[in-house]
Amino acid sequence: MSYNPYNQGPSAEAGYGGGYGQPEQHEMQSYGQQYGQPYGGQSYGQQPYGAPQQQPYDPPQQQYGSSATVLTQNQFLERVSAIRQEIQGLTQIIRRVESLHHAALSSTDGHAQAELDAEVAKSQLKNTAIKDQIQSLKTDTERTTAEHGTFSLKKRQFDSLNNDFKDTIQKFLQEEQAYRQRCREQIMRQYRIVNENATEAELQQAADANWGDEGIFQTALRSNRSGRASEVLGNVRARHNDMMKIEQSINDLVDLLDILNQLIVQQSAIIEDVAQKAEQTTDHLGNANTQIQTAVKSARNRRKLKWWCLGITILILIIIAVGVGVGVSVVQKNNPPAQ
Repeated sequence: MSYNPYNQGPSAEAGYGGGYGQPEQHEMQSYGQQYGQPYGGQSYGQQPYGAPQQQPYDPPQQQYGSSATVLTQNQFLERVSAIRQEIQGLTQIIRRVESLHHAALSSTDGHAQAELDAEVAKSQLKNTAIKDQIQSLKTDTERTTAEHGTFSLKKRQFDSLNNDFKDTIQKFLQEEQAYRQRCREQIMRQYRIVNENATEAELQQAADANWGDEGIFQTALRSNRSGRASEVLGNVRARHNDMMKIEQSINDLVDLLDILNQLIVQQSAIIEDVAQKAEQTTDHLGNANTQIQTAVKSARNRRKLKWWCLGITILILIIIAVGVGVGVSVVQKNNPPAQ
């Protein structure tokens, strides 16, 4: 069953089981709720091999409800700074994992493998803690309105932080993929020890075989009865088990990158909504200006019409007055006063 420990938060089922080379069983402990068991079977809350207890940054809880509040600019920047320190700590773990990958391939006493299991377990714990904190900042950024005046700053800080985390996870993914390839090559070299005449196709088949299947293992063992066959094929089986666990690690890291990419998409949707509203506002302002210009033109036309009407009225009154005057004069001429 496929499982992504980063998409489920605290609750998860077993992930890696035993270590890369040696399956081990460890008692689960609580980290809030139980996490999946990466590589060495440790729960996220358990620090194996005497390592100090890792306490991920636990920001103060922010209540978002009907009376939702948002972080101030200083509070937001403080959390960003704390998460960046967590990412730096993850980078250091990845460097140790890379070093232990080389050691585990050449080690025969299992000590390097045990250290590798512990470091990978810590990396998964830190990955989940950082992812949860970034999601918390995303929620706060989305709840920041224009009234707060900090949305643009929070958006820039969020994008930068999320991209830095993605870059770190991408480097971890590349290291796991490289280690998987080195394990595959080692299987092919070890298989050639017990089958010197193996063709390239047979070596590829051996690298792809399910060495956890007892039938395949016994068949290979019977085909070569040299004294070292059992030991070499046992190493091949162990390395195959490591590859299965590395494959799960790679899938989990890919899923985590998908989650982080979705955060960017969701946050981008917020910006697009703001841009769309701004564009609508601009359109409304443009329409308002057009309407104002039309109203001004109409008012000017009305004033001109009023003056035209007044002029015509005055002209009519003048004509009437002239007409009346002329009429009165004519009447007076036709009817001279009596002597």
